[in-house]
Amino acid sequence: MKPLFTFDPSTSSKLLILVILSVVIMTIDHRYQHLQIVRQSLGTAILPLQYLAHVPSAIGEWLADNLAQRTELIDSNETLREQALFNQAKLQRLALLERENARLRQLLDSPVQPSDEKVLIAEILSVDLHPFKQLISINKGSQHGAYQGQPVVGAKGIIGQVTEVFPFHSNALLISDPNHALLAENNRTNLRALLIGSGKADRVQIINVSISADVRVGDLFHTSGLDGLYPPGYPIAEVTTINNNPGEAFFQIEARPLVELDTIREVLLLWTEQPVTEETAAEKDADRQ
Repeated sequence: MKPLFTFDPSTSSKLLILVILSVVIMTIDHRYQHLQIVRQSLGTAILPLQYLAHVPSAIGEWLADNLAQRTELIDSNETLREQALFNQAKLQRLALLERENARLRQLLDSPVQPSDEKVLIAEILSVDLHPFKQLISINKGSQHGAYQGQPVVGAKGIIGQVTEVFPFHSNALLISDPNHALLAENNRTNLRALLIGSGKADRVQIINVSISADVRVGDLFHTSGLDGLYPPGYPIAEVTTINNNPGEAFFQIEARPLVELDTIREVLLLWTEQPVTEETAAEKDADRQ
């Protein structure tokens, strides 16, 4: 069998000659720089190959940086969006608190301390805007502390109230539901009136307002806090139309909810007081005894 590799004297001689030639060339190049031009030419020739070899790693680094930045931006935007919603809900009562602050300063020479209510953001799972039933379902339930009768607000005003609570979700009745009613107050005149749903997401009715009352288009109605349903001072709706039919003692008033009930995606749950549970009820009974 013929060997795969052969080594004869002629091969070793060629190797020796090549080694000696390499040493001579390196020595000459080191001392006299005669091969500088050749080296530059070869470097220029292989530069595109170096760029091509670096392309995969550069693309990988670029993708990793952009994905990391995108993730950070998404997280940052989510945090800022939730914080903005919280802040907007707190600012809703600013006008009322300023007016109360001025009045109480005159009476007591003491500033008003705004309430520090607990809030929780919730996402809407489904919306039912039937003319006879206006409901939303949210992703917070009894496991998150939600309770029946809990107020639900949005970034601009009152949305509704929790009516059914399940372990991991709840149903809330919108203020536009025909069966929903609350005692509202005019932000300009302190006039109190009953605000009821109309069955339409963009409209509510304000009833039992005498034709002698001072009410105008553009007036803002907020929660009075006297009905035991909602805390005071949260905006509800803005008056859009006022009709005075001959022979009637009350205005026919329609208002537009400040929150666009048919487009909301997130809401805030308010803890205005401790919800009534079996334990708290037992404690109250024990205290009474």
